[in-house]
Amino acid sequence: MKRYIQHEFLKISHFEATKWEHPIHNHNHFEIIFIHAGKGVHYLSGNEQPYSEHSLFLLRPSDYHSFDIHEKTLFTFLKFNNVYLSGIGNIQVQTNWNQHMDELLMLNSLMDAPILRNEEDAKKTDGLLRLIADEWKETRNETNETIFFLIQATLSIIKRNISSLRTNGAINDRITAIINYIHKNIYHLEMTQADHLGDVFGLSKHYLGIYFKEKTGINLRDYINNYKLNLITNRLKYSSFSIKDICNELGFSDLSHFNKFFKTHTGINPSQYRKELIL
Repeated sequence: MKRYIQHEFLKISHFEATKWEHPIHNHNHFEIIFIHAGKGVHYLSGNEQPYSEHSLFLLRPSDYHSFDIHEKTLFTFLKFNNVYLSGIGNIQVQTNWNQHMDELLMLNSLMDAPILRNEEDAKKTDGLLRLIADEWKETRNETNETIFFLIQATLSIIKRNISSLRTNGAINDRITAIINYIHKNIYHLEMTQADHLGDVFGLSKHYLGIYFKEKTGINLRDYINNYKLNLITNRLKYSSFSIKDICNELGFSDLSHFNKFFKTHTGINPSQYRKELIL
């Protein structure tokens, strides 16, 4: 399989096509693909997904894909070589960006679902991506501040839409709120403890556990641990953060606790895991 390698942090493509010229391939970067107009089929990591106006696709570096274009299609591609940001100076901007990326990288189980379900959000995303493409055409500058904040706005809209994909439509608002709260506060250990969650949502610690498993089919602590483990593995795969930085960001008290948590769930320590990714 062909693999496309991108060395720049950011590349943006905005183009029309009547025929897809690339073989099935994967890349070393993360992609957001938006369809402004047209129809066809997107083959993504073994899944066949029809596309039309306002379809949006998220690709991780491990994904492989190609298109079969049925009607002339206008695409915008946003390609990030470094999924996570570090050392940019503005800690809050960096944190917001990385937490958006956490949400997007957790989408692997939702690839068959349309992402932009809200028509107004789809129109806003269309407009934002046209602005991004215009700005890129003028500057070709991967550090352009305007492009960066337009992309952040786009990620916020995507994040808002995917929150409804995490849970079955039959699940009520309270369990959705609990899950959203866990995702937002996974970086703070004390805020994902059962006692704290019970206080926030007006449930006893005991009943919270019963309620969560009844609504989701999984134990509350297992859900939190699995979600945190996925965040850790994504950082090990897609960032240059040190093990210590990942440990601190995910709310562990020290490296010993962090290493023990990771090894308990994977059988190897984080350093070994990262080394095996390179082999």
